Amino acid sequence: MSSSAGAHDDQSAPSEQRPPALPGKESPGRPSYTRTLRNRPFFLVWLAQLISQSGDFIFDVALIWFVLEITHSALAVAVVVTGAILPNVILGPFLGVYVDRWDRRRTLVATNVGQGLIVAALAVFVALGRATFPALFAVVLLLGVGFTIVRSATNAYVPSVVPTDDLPPANGLLSLSGSLNQIVGLSIGGVFVALLGVTLPIEYDALSFFVAALLLILIPRNAPAPVDPAAAPKNFRDELVEGFAFIRQNRFMLEIICIGVLVNFFGNGVFALFAPYTQFVLHAGVAVYGLLGAFVAVGSLVGAGVMGKVDMHTTAGKYLFAGGVTLGPLLLVVGLTASVPVAFVVMALFGVAVTVTNLPISVAMQAKIPGRLLGRVGAAFSALVLATSPAGPLFAGWFAETWSVPAFFVLSGIVVTVVIALGAVMMRSLRTLRY
Repeated sequence: MSSSAGAHDDQSAPSEQRPPALPGKESPGRPSYTRTLRNRPFFLVWLAQLISQSGDFIFDVALIWFVLEITHSALAVAVVVTGAILPNVILGPFLGVYVDRWDRRRTLVATNVGQGLIVAALAVFVALGRATFPALFAVVLLLGVGFTIVRSATNAYVPSVVPTDDLPPANGLLSLSGSLNQIVGLSIGGVFVALLGVTLPIEYDALSFFVAALLLILIPRNAPAPVDPAAAPKNFRDELVEGFAFIRQNRFMLEIICIGVLVNFFGNGVFALFAPYTQFVLHAGVAVYGLLGAFVAVGSLVGAGVMGKVDMHTTAGKYLFAGGVTLGPLLLVVGLTASVPVAFVVMALFGVAVTVTNLPISVAMQAKIPGRLLGRVGAAFSALVLATSPAGPLFAGWFAETWSVPAFFVLSGIVVTVVIALGAVMMRSLRTLRY
């Protein structure tokens, strides 16, 4: 989550939108977690995300397990996961244009309040026993819209208040907070659902959105806005096309999209099958389901902690492929084991690999995309990378019910391994990515 207010003078080139160096220094120098946390606007954004996500992961456990309980269907779970992805793919590019137009501080406050009200209403329906599958799907769609706005605005806001040299720790901290919440939320969420049912976790998620909105209100009014309204095109179509045109002109982004559409198709299918995998393969309950995700977060925490200290100016592409090359083999191992301890270890390693792959992409894009375009370019890029993702969970659910859950994991491992290997050999712009 993120926000911004105030004014910025000229946003016509990337170098003109980066925040100035700290007092007494011409350049921040090496990446620094301490310096980044002392940046008040960023700190409030990070703290808001930390609190909001603490409810999100508990909510995820409650919702997915609730769907599995009332439907007893892996396909139904996959449909819900698809609903969470659809808004990003279908609406993301359009919402990105508005993120660049609107005051990001007010947008994020309003979005958090809106998400809080939606989740609070769901808690009432669940408590009354009136939460139907169509209603759950509608809630997931609405929350997906909110998530798309929040993510686009956050990615666009961070480079406006964080110096380029500190983008690795800034993104590392955002990843760290997500990983910590995933560890705690999925672990506690599984226990809470097992002992107390689904209503209380949903109520807590609603509260976390409201607290996040209050923190975002505290961001200083004089924080630099990433958009100069006079510099941006006024026509909606022109602004939308400008975002896609920027992507088309940057080969490394096109290469990421080529890899991402396949990897995310199978990756989202894998995550959609975590609950069925727990129940039907590991023969365990909701607590183990939560811990599977928690171990992914443990790995992500380690990966983010290390990568946040790395100067990736000239090595972003190398780190990207170093992490990506291990994803496929890890999925193969998951598909071939029915052991809970082995699954936990593999999930932790998977979390490390995902973070080492994704963090360089975020940092490079924030450093290379002009600030006035960050909202629309980031949203359009995300929509293209995730273009096939909504179909992934549906295919995974069908495949799992036709053959088996492990068979889908094995298939995913083979495909991801081949795709990443071909990319490392053929995609020179991505392999040599720097910022």
